[in-house]
Amino acid sequence: MSSETNSTNGDNNNESESKSSTVILFLSFSVLSACVCKIIFSKILKNKIPLPFTVAVLILGFIIGIIVTQIKDINNDFLYGEIQLSEINPHLMYYIFLPLLIFDSSFNGHFHVIKQQLLSAILMAGPGVFISTAVIAICGIYIFPYNWSWLVGLMFGSILSATDPIAVVALLHDSGASKSLASLIDSESLLNDGSAFVIFLIFHNIVLGEDHSAKKIIIDIVKYSIGGPAFGLACGILSVFVLNRINNELEVEITLTFGLAYLIFYVADVELGVSAVLALVTMGLYMSKYKYCISSNVQPSMASAWRITTYFINILIFIVTGIILARLFVGTSINISAKDFGFSIILYIMIHLGRILTIIILYPLMKCTGVQLSWKDCIILAWSGLRGSMALILVLFVSLDTEIDKITRDRFLFHVSMIVLLTLIINGTSSKFLVRLLGLHHGTKESEIVLLQALEHMRRQTSWKLSKMKADEKFVDVDWKMLNEYLPDKLLEELDEENNTNLHQQLSSTTQHELPISTRRSSRESTTYELQTIATVYQTDSIPSSPITRRNYSNTEDIILPIIDLRNTNEEHNKNIRNELIIRFLTAMSIDYEKQWYLGMIRRKTLNILIKSVEQAKQKCSLQLHWKFIFEHFQLSLFHRFLIQFNYFHFINQWTHRFIFDHIFQTIELTLSFHTAKTRMDNIRLHFPELSNLNERIMNEVCEEVKMYELNAMHILLDLQQSYRLCWIILMTRRCAQMLLKYESIAIIQLYETGMLAENEYSHILELIQDKLFTLEYGNIKMPENQKKIIENSFDLIPYFQLLSLEEKNQWKSLLISKHQWFQPNSILIEKNQTVLTAYLIVRGIVQYKNDTIPTYYKCGNIIGIDALYLEKSSSSGTYIANGGLVETYSIDLILLNTLLSDENISRSIYNEITFHVLMNNYQKLLNLTHSQLKVLLNDKVLFYKNQSNLIIDMERNQRLFLLSGTINRYLNDEENILINSMEFCLIDSPTKFQLNSTSILYTWTSEDEIYCLNVKKFKVNFSLDQNQMNSLEPFYPLYSGESIEFTPRRHSPSITRPTENSSNFQLIPSEIEVNNQLNIPSEFSH
Repeated sequence: MSSETNSTNGDNNNESESKSSTVILFLSFSVLSACVCKIIFSKILKNKIPLPFTVAVLILGFIIGIIVTQIKDINNDFLYGEIQLSEINPHLMYYIFLPLLIFDSSFNGHFHVIKQQLLSAILMAGPGVFISTAVIAICGIYIFPYNWSWLVGLMFGSILSATDPIAVVALLHDSGASKSLASLIDSESLLNDGSAFVIFLIFHNIVLGEDHSAKKIIIDIVKYSIGGPAFGLACGILSVFVLNRINNELEVEITLTFGLAYLIFYVADVELGVSAVLALVTMGLYMSKYKYCISSNVQPSMASAWRITTYFINILIFIVTGIILARLFVGTSINISAKDFGFSIILYIMIHLGRILTIIILYPLMKCTGVQLSWKDCIILAWSGLRGSMALILVLFVSLDTEIDKITRDRFLFHVSMIVLLTLIINGTSSKFLVRLLGLHHGTKESEIVLLQALEHMRRQTSWKLSKMKADEKFVDVDWKMLNEYLPDKLLEELDEENNTNLHQQLSSTTQHELPISTRRSSRESTTYELQTIATVYQTDSIPSSPITRRNYSNTEDIILPIIDLRNTNEEHNKNIRNELIIRFLTAMSIDYEKQWYLGMIRRKTLNILIKSVEQAKQKCSLQLHWKFIFEHFQLSLFHRFLIQFNYFHFINQWTHRFIFDHIFQTIELTLSFHTAKTRMDNIRLHFPELSNLNERIMNEVCEEVKMYELNAMHILLDLQQSYRLCWIILMTRRCAQMLLKYESIAIIQLYETGMLAENEYSHILELIQDKLFTLEYGNIKMPENQKKIIENSFDLIPYFQLLSLEEKNQWKSLLISKHQWFQPNSILIEKNQTVLTAYLIVRGIVQYKNDTIPTYYKCGNIIGIDALYLEKSSSSGTYIANGGLVETYSIDLILLNTLLSDENISRSIYNEITFHVLMNNYQKLLNLTHSQLKVLLNDKVLFYKNQSNLIIDMERNQRLFLLSGTINRYLNDEENILINSMEFCLIDSPTKFQLNSTSILYTWTSEDEIYCLNVKKFKVNFSLDQNQMNSLEPFYPLYSGESIEFTPRRHSPSITRPTENSSNFQLIPSEIEVNNQLNIPSEFSH
């Protein structure tokens, strides 16, 4: 008997397992059917039916479910699978699907874009959700004849307050409409999932009989809304820390993100009892902020993995939901009448009225946060309140909760399902028409103008390539008429048809302007390129204004015709054109920064700073902001400044030096990355000459602005190179080491692809290279023996003490140690008209002097304010500001100045410094010498007299005299003429005698001496920051050529990219920046 029972139980278990396995059959069929639907919509129907894909999948599942419910005799595996899925527990869907969808939306979002809209998104997802919940609750209580209580009504409202506007956001991104509007809608959806879920949990628990006192509700709100984000932030920080220390482990890094999503969701929801949705959103956003914690080679694969996963999940969740809804609809037919369909229509209208009310109430507050929305944007914002997967999962929770009466559950399910269907079908399909109706599908007029120029550039290049192919004997059998179907004109026609635009018509209208015959040339015609290189500081005092390749042809020059009359005198139009150019240039810079990281030139931390500054600058369309945000990171942190106050302790002084070393290392890295901006702009103009058609004046203005910031960066770099020599050497060594390792990895890949290396050899060598690259990620260069990672002693950099004996140096060092002082960037050292009681001897950094004339700059060895201090209680003639980074100084008061002047070994140098500042600040127009030229004059050419009583000097015509201190008597024709006081400059116009006394300190020189100084050559060692030498500075450090490489930024492409294999893109140690002259496609060719 027992054996028969066991046999029966075994048969039942086998039958149960067999029925469960049929789920796989049904799911595979559903996924494949969804893919077929996708192909039909995109390839066969050409997206002419504007039905969102998720809606099509939901309807497919619903139809399958309805059909299966009508079949009474169920005897095949496919139907068994459908039944099994229709009985799935919604909690299982909640824990399997929701963590991945929530994390994907936050982690793969644009944090820096979301950040700009964060306050407005919080308003829409906080107060906005409460308003929406209240409006829906009022509809359910007072319009629906169900006699719902306020608790039930509010729970119903919270379910329908979670929006899912993915269709609208995708449409706005594709159409080029307002990016701020798209990011606002996307950010709102991301946040209000969490807030709606919090409200749902609170009222759901109350409906089930838990304590619903005001105190309990407040505690729950605080616990969910603060506890969740706090836990998510902590997990995000830990996750970024761990991922930063994993290098190119593709499987590990991708699996970690999936595992973290599930783990954090479970711990927050089950163990801590906080909002799991908000925790996951916060963690995802934090990891999105530091998205480069993912290795460069892993990022494309990571994006692909998440995109495929979310695509698969969306298919499953909408198929399963459609099946469940079909079965529950059939099961609730007793409790649902025809009137309920009408009530759903009323609810649909009330939801939109509630959203309009929300926008009206919150718009003034949103405007205060800096979000500017037009009335058209507000219409799209109101229409974007689609409901999706979150509302379905929540209502499925309720539908299977037996503690709530069945009629209420059935009505919840019916109305929520109807709203999801109505919003997805009506709002989702009509959004495209609404965007076109409001004229938002073209983007701005200026962006369309830039697009036209880009398309014309593509057409010119294709035409040139076509002419080359026609002249090639290998293509003699090609049917060129058939080829017309694949040319840009045909492509533009299809693009216009798909997007309802007239780009092809606008381009074609200009082709009637035929080029002269002489301007056309054969593809076989020899072409020579003359490269106008940018000279280094060794070679010239000025930089060419436009370092772009000049093409010289034998007979004629190409003509680039403007497509349309783009030159507009309207100031608003010109401003918009300028903004479009800046945004595109900043986008090019962000991609370039990612390339530098990919090539090992910068670290992840540096890349995060650069990308953050670019994204913030793009929001304001400002190149200045990009440089300003980078410049802000040149400042020492509060902790560093605190440590400096206690650097008289030896161990604290070691910490301080280490921190400052790392800070300077990052400063150099940031500035090096930014400084190539001008070369990048030149390459854009070289390869895309059609930009000149937009507005040549504006284009030149943007280029000049870029040049100005690049020169500022160059000034900082040259000072850092001299002031922090060891730090500079380590960074340059690391930079070259990483680039060489990248080159080695490319060589290994090429050897493997040609069969020279076996797979195990290739993998092992490549792994060794990757390990070395990861070691260098944090700047861990192997230091020579007996050499520490410290900053050079500041005293040793001061030129005045370098020739002294060791004993004298130690005396001065002990005297100056208490005078040591740091200044943050943009700090004011001395203000204009301020009585100078302290001068500053600059050790490191650049100080800008501002008065009514052109600003001048001072660096190591200069003593600013010394002229006013020497005169005692004199006021400064200008303002001295720390410019371009940290400034390290020694403060000098009057007592210390007199001590310096009393030392015969250095007094002459100090007097020269005083005289230099007096002459520059008061007599520069008379001298017409630059800083460096005046320095040469004072050090090499002048005659110096000090305290030589009764000495008479004869001076001839065209000689100069400057009396720094004391008095002298001037004689004409052997008769005493006049008493000359201190600080007076004399141009001698006739033979004159001067009698000195014991107080006299003066300088004399000739006009020939000035002419010599005017002609003296400037060498790199004599780095100067004179205003008229601004154009003479060029970088000296490892650089790549800037040409395009096989590289895909993470956020721009989901495709899996392989390591760079084009070794020609590396230029390891150039002496000057070059514009590549190996071009094969003349961009200016016209067909």
